[in-house]
Formats: sequence, C-alpha cells, structure tokens
Amino acid sequence: MTMENSNTLKSGEFLVRETEAKDIFIPEEFNEEQKMIAQTCNDFLQAEVYPNLEQVEKSDRELMKNILKKSGELGLLGISIPEEYGGFGQSFVTQMLVAETIGAGYSFSVAFVAL
Repeated sequence: MTMENSNTLKSGEFLVRETEAKDIFIPEEFNEEQKMIAQTCNDFLQAEVYPNLEQVEKSDRELMKNILKKSGELGLLGISIPEEYGGFGQSFVTQMLVAETIGAGYSFSVAFVAL
C-alpha cells in the first residue's frame, strides 16, 4: 500500500484549494531551453505534420508511424525521461509545454501524447 502525500492535488482541487505563488508557473518564466524545445515542436509541426494533415486525418497508419518516429529521433518523445535512459530529463513543466505545443497537431497530437 502506498502512502499518498496530503499536499498532492487531486482532479480539479487546484481550483478551490489555496496555492502558494511559488507553485504557479507562467509562460513569462519559461527559460531559454524550454522556449527552444517549444520552437522545435512548432518547427516539427510545420515541417512534418501540417503538410501531411489530410493523410494524417484519414488515419494513414504508416505515415503516422513515420512521423512519430521522426519526433522520437528529435527527442520529443523523451522530454521527461531521465537522461540515463536516453531522454532529456526535463521537468514536468517542460513536458506540459511540449504537450501544449504539439496539441496544435490535430490527430497527430493524440497519438503523440498517447506514447
């Protein structure tokens, strides 16, 4: 049996529970590395997803596999994976920034965040 930290927020509890200012992040506080990672995600969408959007939306599985593989080759699938396991070892905030940015990728984003 695991003991849950009493400070852990559950579901929408953040809406009704007191939150300390130090626990809140805003886009203006993203560091240069986070901004570069987000730009890489945007560039990837522009180069690989948007030009193939019609086929992606028609569930072209082979194309989806290829695009996902390319995103992995850029390291986008391993943002929060520790470096000793081949990832970037980035923070939760960086992972959420990647998910938000890739979220503009229509069906691709669903497959991306499911991995």
